[in-house]
Amino acid sequence: MRITITCEDCGRRHRLERSVEQPGPIWIVCHDCELPLRAVLEETPQSNERFREVWSEVLDMTSSSSASA
Repeated sequence: MRITITCEDCGRRHRLERSVEQPGPIWIVCHDCELPLRAVLEETPQSNERFREVWSEVLDMTSSSSASA
């Protein structure tokens, strides 16, 4: 899964380049305004569709396999 975090201050989008195996907070620093950015990943709902519905406005839910199809 590809995760994109958008800075609410400057609007820059950041792609997370590491895998996330467990729910919890993710901290990165914005490359433009240098503010700390925090995203909280909660436990994955049972249904993939529900997961996509909950996170679609926060994360870029595209994957490399679906993008090439």
